[in-house]
Amino acid sequence: MATTRSPIVVLGGLLLVAFLPLVVMWIVVTDVGTFAYFAGFALYFLIAHVGLPGWVYLDATGRGSDSAVGWTALSFLLPVVGFIAYYVLGRPDASYEAGADRRVRRE
Repeated sequence: MATTRSPIVVLGGLLLVAFLPLVVMWIVVTDVGTFAYFAGFALYFLIAHVGLPGWVYLDATGRGSDSAVGWTALSFLLPVVGFIAYYVLGRPDASYEAGADRRVRRE
């Protein structure tokens, strides 16, 4: 019987297969210091410009915030400042509801 895999695991596997040869080739052609610089920048970008805004959006929508997209945009453009501003100023007091569907349904 076939099993369903997590999309994140499948995406990670595909990225590894696609980029591992490029990483090896880059290290062979250039020095390790240059690779470490770009790998560090990629890690910063993933955490600051994908992880933090993603958390802000999920938290804001889960708490029913009307301005979730605005806080997410601020958190993307100014990663640390936007994240702290959301956490201190914009975080609603409502409890978090996982999988909350806040869309208005017309019947």
